[in-house]
Amino acid sequence: MSPDRLEIVRSYRNLYRHALRAVQYSSPARYTLKSHLRLAYRSNGAEAFNSTRIGNTLLFLQHAAEERGLEHRMLKSLLHVWWWQAQPRVCANSLPTASSQARSEIGSSAFGHFNVTVRLLNESMQLCLPERGLNPQAIRELDHWKQVQFFGGHSQSHA
Repeated sequence: MSPDRLEIVRSYRNLYRHALRAVQYSSPARYTLKSHLRLAYRSNGAEAFNSTRIGNTLLFLQHAAEERGLEHRMLKSLLHVWWWQAQPRVCANSLPTASSQARSEIGSSAFGHFNVTVRLLNESMQLCLPERGLNPQAIRELDHWKQVQFFGGHSQSHA
């Protein structure tokens, strides 16, 4: 059953309201958050709507707003990286000796790993934090990490 328009708008407003409380309405974080949340709701259709993930994300944001614990630091770090992702010229100028092609490769590689980490966080905690688009290499890496057994490394048979 697909959600109706009112339920989608209500979830967007709840997520935005809880996120603003979590970042304490700080100036750069609120605008970065708003742009990512808008992009996520505009790019995903109604079939991507999942009420349990939205509920878990609301709880995550509520805990981030209540105390400066792990959730608050995670959200702060996410917003910090998202802000730098939106500033491509500033990031490119921070590597003055590298060529423009090397700069773009370094930036896409670093942000690609970050995007994979956000996607894995969403999957493990059943959250719906906004993600940037992943490049094909990052999707292959994500599939690789899904196959790895985290407590024992790669599965090996001992004979």
